[in-house]
This record gives sequence, structure tokens and C-alpha cells, in this order.
Amino acid sequence: MNSRTNISLVSDAGLVTGHGTHLRPLSLLVIDDDAVHRMVLGKVGEKAGYVLTTANSIDDAARKLQQQKFDCISLDLSLGGENGAQVLNVIAQTNGQALVIVISGAAPEVRQETLALAQSLSINVVEAPKPVDLIALRGQLNALSQSASA
Repeated sequence: MNSRTNISLVSDAGLVTGHGTHLRPLSLLVIDDDAVHRMVLGKVGEKAGYVLTTANSIDDAARKLQQQKFDCISLDLSLGGENGAQVLNVIAQTNGQALVIVISGAAPEVRQETLALAQSLSINVVEAPKPVDLIALRGQLNALSQSASA
């Protein structure tokens, strides 16, 4: 199986079925130490109907992952000199059902190792190298919301 999954485009959606007939908005955690990237990725998520939460460090991300379940997590691998892959164990323990989108300009080997680690932890993971294709990212977020509501 190829450890790389390409992001593809689909149409808009934004709510998933909760208990009974209640619909709840999907949630997105953007983990990135760059404020501009957090803002841009967050805007894409919000336009796709997600409730946004952001984290700017591994410790911040770990706290938020333990406090809340997320439907989707955007993960940068370079977080203030630390490897964002360190967050994967916390994701597997607390948010194992989430789609993780690794968005990073890290070397291809680092990205491949991260994808392999995520898959070994049974995390649903896709890759979107920087600079990220924002239209394709929105398509991936929409695809997740459509599959969650199906």
C-alpha cells in the first residue's frame, strides 16, 4: 500500500450526524507554529464548515487533543525546532478516528517516516506538502464531512 494519499476535490458539506437526528459541525485542529499558516489553514477549514481550534506547539497540541475530539487535524512537522511527529502518539490515544493531514515542507524522507509512523499507529493520514494547494485542502475537508454525514 502506498503511504502517500493525494488530496482530491469534492463539493461542499459541513455537518455530520450526531446522536439521533442532531447535526453537529465538524472540528478541525490546526497544529502549526507559524501564525500565518494557522490563519490561512483555519480560514480554509472555517469556509468548509469546520469549527476551528489552533495549537502552536507540541505541548499546546497535546493539551487540546486531550480536551477535545477532533474530526480532522492538520499537522506541521516543524514546530519551533521540534518534530511535529511527536504528537502522533497523543493523536492515536485521544483522537484515533481523526483524519490527519500532514502539511509540511520537511524533507521527503521525514514526511515518509511520519506517514509510516502514523499508519503503524492506525491513524488515517494523508500528505499535503508545503506550499499546500488550498483548493485541494478544502476538497479534502469537504470529502471528510461528506463521508461523516453518510
